[in-house]
Amino acid sequence: MFDLRSFVIGIVLMLRKFTIIDITIYADTTEEDYKNGIIILPIVGLAIGFFACLISSLKLFYDSFFVSTIILTYYCIITKTVNLKDTYRTLNYIIKPQNQSEQISGIIGIIIICLFYFSVFSLVNSAALLMMPVAGYSGLIILSTLFNRNKEKTSVIKFCGKYHKIFAFIISFSVAIFNYKLVIPLALTYMISGFVISIIDKKIKLLPNSIEGFIIEIIQIIFLLITYLFKII
Repeated sequence: MFDLRSFVIGIVLMLRKFTIIDITIYADTTEEDYKNGIIILPIVGLAIGFFACLISSLKLFYDSFFVSTIILTYYCIITKTVNLKDTYRTLNYIIKPQNQSEQISGIIGIIIICLFYFSVFSLVNSAALLMMPVAGYSGLIILSTLFNRNKEKTSVIKFCGKYHKIFAFIISFSVAIFNYKLVIPLALTYMISGFVISIIDKKIKLLPNSIEGFIIEIIQIIFLLITYLFKII
């Protein structure tokens, strides 16, 4: 039976986790709330991408690198940099240099990612910017099946079920179909991301909570890179 209250609480939980929207919940939350809220993540990605798409229209009046800076700033603000922070923590968790501070891996990774975004945002078209977050959040759900390690510390991956994956798949490809050229890059993104996730799954025995933001960033980067290589700009 559909529980509207649980669904609403779940949506709020997802918005609080992945966006700047912070709504206070005056109720105890349950695992069922998380399960119900996960389904909204592709829509969250679509909303983030839609406003990034609007900002990219400023390229008609301003330098593309200046607009790229605005888009990157917007992305960091709207997501509270939660995905970048998770990437920082995950890189430090996976890669621990022998003779240097353990934070150096995360710092280098974040710098490279931000420089990549800054460069590619100025090159790709608005359709790719719209699709990027959709691919990231949908891909997290779709590819969650590939994780065979202990998922207890995760807040999204461990709750992803068959219906979440079907909905995320439909939403992502439905959005891509409006620009049919993005369908192939999106499919390749999921395939390559799946290969990357399989490697990560073999390397990490216990998945940290930060792995989710890291996976979102990886999928988004792969999508933008493939889109650029396919000259869909």
